[in-house]
Amino acid sequence: MDPTFETQIHDYDPGITSSGLFWTIAIPNSAVQADVDEAEARLHVSDLVIPDYGNILNGLFHTSPPSPGNVSFDIRWFGAKTRGSFSDATKPFQMTFVQTDARITWSGSTGADTFHTTGGAQTVNFAQIAHERNGVFFGKGQDDD
Repeated sequence: MDPTFETQIHDYDPGITSSGLFWTIAIPNSAVQADVDEAEARLHVSDLVIPDYGNILNGLFHTSPPSPGNVSFDIRWFGAKTRGSFSDATKPFQMTFVQTDARITWSGSTGADTFHTTGGAQTVNFAQIAHERNGVFFGKGQDDD
C-alpha cells in the first residue's frame, strides 16, 4: 500500500453525510440474507451508482468533485469454524456469532475504467456473522421486534 495515496486513482465511497456519518449507504433488505445457525450469509449488490473520489484524501476532504462510478459485489460467508456468544449488560450488548470462511467478487467502473476480481484463490484472515442485540433490544428475542 502506498501511504501517500499518490498511486491511488479510484476511491468508491458514498461520501460523508451532514451529520458526519461516513462511508455508509442504505441498501435494500433484499440484498442481505443471513442464517447464523447454518453459518451462511450473503450480501449481494448489483450496479450501485456511487461516487468515485479518485483517492481517499479527496473522499475525506472533498477537494475535487467526484466522478460518477458504479460497483457490484457479492460476499458469501460459509462453513462454521468457531461458534460463540457474548453478553455485557453494562453496555447493553449481546450477540451469538459464528466465524466462517468467505468469498468476495467485486467489479467497479468509472468512465472507461473497469475493474473486477478474478476467480483465483482468496486469503481470508477473518470472517464472522452474528445475531446481535443492543440498546432497547437487549435481552429480547427476534420475535420481540
